[in-house]
Amino acid sequence: MFDNVKRITIQVRRTTRCDVIHRIHLPSAIEFTIQTHEHEYYPASLHDDPTSLLNALRKVSSQLVKVTFRDLNIGNNKTERMIQAFRSSDDLKHVRTLRFIRCGTDERLDHSSIDSDDEHRIKVEIVRGKPVG
Repeated sequence: MFDNVKRITIQVRRTTRCDVIHRIHLPSAIEFTIQTHEHEYYPASLHDDPTSLLNALRKVSSQLVKVTFRDLNIGNNKTERMIQAFRSSDDLKHVRTLRFIRCGTDERLDHSSIDSDDEHRIKVEIVRGKPVG
């Protein structure tokens, strides 16, 4: 029934765990977005560590090309750990773009975790700012 789904967006309230993401299985999906629910007063957060997130996303679709986090309360440290996890993992070998849009990052975010060179296959895009919610 959903064999041709290419883009998935889930909206979360308060917090989400990877076990919720793990239940989604749409093998032809190439884009995945996690964002705070549009009618939520406070930004949502991700509860689990980056490795668990990668495993959950691999279960969704091993064909993912773009992963976006929007208006989530993640912050600099967790963003850096997520970038490192994506870059060092071979589980999601097709991911080319990793986006963090208003996820609580600021100028203190280490540029070496963002800047890519020929060694890294993933382009990281960050829109700094506080999450809307």
